[in-house]
Amino acid sequence: MRCRYAFAGASLVSLLAQDPTLDDLNDLKNVLDQPVQVASKRTQRLKEAPADITVLRGEDLASLGYRTLGEALGGVLGFRTSQDRAYAGLGARGLYVLGDQNTRVLILLDGHALNGPAEVGSSKVGEDFGLALDQVERIEIVRGPASSLYGNNAFLGMVNVVTREPGNRPFSGEATATLGSNGLAEFGGRLGGALGATRWQALLSGMGRKGTETRFPELGPETLPATLDREARQSAYLKVQGRDWTAVGYAMDRTQRLSSAPFNSVHGSAANRYENRLLFAEGRYTPTLGGVETLLRVFGDRNEFRSSFDYDGLRQTNTTGAYGEQDPNCSLGGEAQARVRAGASLLVTLGTEQSWQHYNGSAGMGSDLVRTQVRHRVGNAYLQGEWTPTDTFTALAGLQESAWTVGSARTLAGANTLEYGASTLRGVTPRLGLIWQPTAVDILKVLYGGGYRNPTIFERYYTDLITFTVNPGLLPERITTLQGIWVRVWGAGFQSQVSASRSVWKHLVQPMNLGGGLQQSQNAGQDLLGTALEAELQGRWGGWSLYAQAGGYRWEQDGRTFPNTAGFQGSFRISRHWGPWTLSGEVRQLGPRAGLAATPGAPAATVLRCAARWQGADGTGPWARITVEDAGQARRVDLVATDYAPITRMAADGRTLFLTLGFPF
Repeated sequence: MRCRYAFAGASLVSLLAQDPTLDDLNDLKNVLDQPVQVASKRTQRLKEAPADITVLRGEDLASLGYRTLGEALGGVLGFRTSQDRAYAGLGARGLYVLGDQNTRVLILLDGHALNGPAEVGSSKVGEDFGLALDQVERIEIVRGPASSLYGNNAFLGMVNVVTREPGNRPFSGEATATLGSNGLAEFGGRLGGALGATRWQALLSGMGRKGTETRFPELGPETLPATLDREARQSAYLKVQGRDWTAVGYAMDRTQRLSSAPFNSVHGSAANRYENRLLFAEGRYTPTLGGVETLLRVFGDRNEFRSSFDYDGLRQTNTTGAYGEQDPNCSLGGEAQARVRAGASLLVTLGTEQSWQHYNGSAGMGSDLVRTQVRHRVGNAYLQGEWTPTDTFTALAGLQESAWTVGSARTLAGANTLEYGASTLRGVTPRLGLIWQPTAVDILKVLYGGGYRNPTIFERYYTDLITFTVNPGLLPERITTLQGIWVRVWGAGFQSQVSASRSVWKHLVQPMNLGGGLQQSQNAGQDLLGTALEAELQGRWGGWSLYAQAGGYRWEQDGRTFPNTAGFQGSFRISRHWGPWTLSGEVRQLGPRAGLAATPGAPAATVLRCAARWQGADGTGPWARITVEDAGQARRVDLVATDYAPITRMAADGRTLFLTLGFPF
């Protein structure tokens, strides 16, 4: 057996050591010339992009059968997910800050930001993302801060989900149906068509999950029925586009019951639940005027979180009855951008984005409500220059100023009103990059960037006078990252990337216990220092495709390892295509993570995924796919936020099976 492994390893080394052939160079061109939009707010070739980027292609998503955005991102270099049976958290470069609602990674849908300034109980990478990944053309993933163009939330990275383009046929579509473990039933559809130069497409999705029987020894010995873990979601996405304009609209509603009884609510009560609703509409106009590429964009969003809990006065002292919370945030905004070519080698991008927001939340029992009202404006202005004197060298410099202006903020509790006054938080974020292609098969990148994240409305102003209180003096978080990247194509169609980075994170915002069951968001007094060494390998040859990644990480604060940091994480996936069949497998490894003070950590886990897909009629007919998640029954354990105390960690469901059928027409 050892001889067999040694021979396989020696063969791979031999393949990688070969000089690249013409076919290898074509492979490099296919990989590095593929389009990406997320790095510079324009379509450009991957090799030109001034960022650390990985692209997940639609065919890879279809082969592995990922159901949610988080599942797909969890096997990509530098990212990992964390589950607490309510939301899917997204960690970057080994770290997931407990309690974060994915406010530090910007999630985009066709370039529209799904993150909101309130960010109450929202993640956008689990079921609440809404769209079926079978309708996705690609996922563009950026590691490292990118606030110089995108402002707030582009702090640790960005993810842009690009849906498939509407077809040119007068009418076409696809219907899909999925049945799976834990009573899962999911239905999806795509309808689209063309009328002259105008094309349209509607994506529909709905799911229901009966749930899983759960048991939390910290709360009681009984096993709770699956109905207390029930989940449902519906969504619709419409895109209409012409030659130089696009209009989109999106609606999503998701409800999750909470068997884990967070915030000291009654264990085993069917009243405990979360609900998220997201609505947005956007219009884009992209004319070229006198040689100047322009973008005019208007948008409106409504992001609403609701929760309900049952209290009996036992776990939460002096609290009995039905608790309800509603947290809507509405916004209207726009963006104007111009891209000017100064000669043959200099491209200048400048623009501004502004949105006006109104948050009007309420929380409490019965008619005894605490209201929080905040009127605010979030804006940024940016300038970036890209100088390309030759085909093999690019230098980039950018700068952005962000501002969060609170016009008014108040808490109303009965006859009492607390005014917090107007305030403005500002930040300037730089971006520098050098991209050099010294040979036909090598690319070197040196990148320096800053990130800026305002406190959310929840962190700064939210209170229910029971579990959480305000902190109007909360400061914005800032991060700077310096990174070096080497990309190379090897023999036999392989392409690799190696990178090293160093980050300095200031004013980390975290919830802190004040005693008596009360929490408050506070800034950390010590900087958080992060170091990462990452490697990625991918290749396609003769019907095979391979992707492997591994990262070593360290985040420390005041000389100690930061809680919930994974020192190592990696994944390996491989697919074999022949005829109508595709067989795929993926293994993910996540290292152990230390818990918060005086709480246990989470052990290492190895999770295996297998999938088989069949499609007839030369790739255009009906298709079927069977997927097994956690085939080895590893039941990975994740740490959870203090919201769930005394629960400190939860295990995944374990082995689950999904069958999906698709019917194009």
